[in-house]
Amino acid sequence: MNATQSASSTMRNLKIHPPLLWAILLLAGVVIHFLAPEPRDVAWHQAFGLLLAAVGIGLSFFAAGIFQARDITRNPYGEPSMFVAQAPYTFTRNPMYLGLAIALLGCAIFFDSIVMILCPVIFYVVIDQIVIPREEETMAARFGDEYRAYQGRVRRWL
Repeated sequence: MNATQSASSTMRNLKIHPPLLWAILLLAGVVIHFLAPEPRDVAWHQAFGLLLAAVGIGLSFFAAGIFQARDITRNPYGEPSMFVAQAPYTFTRNPMYLGLAIALLGCAIFFDSIVMILCPVIFYVVIDQIVIPREEETMAARFGDEYRAYQGRVRRWL
């Protein structure tokens, strides 16, 4: 195994909990935003940012509610008991993560913060490269061809 494969394997073994990562990035972004010398004018984009944040949080909670109603674990490291392929899982395989990323983007727009734009980017990269591959391996092992066909039909993000 070369150094790149070893680093990739180590990264996949990290247990990152997406809601905690989201909260840390949001808090860090807000703190850095208020420490940075940026203009603090109120403008129309703030309404758009709030709307985006609300849509993102709503999507994430709706998708999580589907899991909760069926008593399916929302823990990305847990053992899936079933596989869901109803809306919003028909247009994205990861609506909970997509919702959290959209909410972070909405907060960055609301605060009109260049610094906070890094938060959804970091969230996306960490979730896409570390959390989701592990979940997909677990789902493919558990649900086989049914899950692989679903992967072929529905995009990971959008």
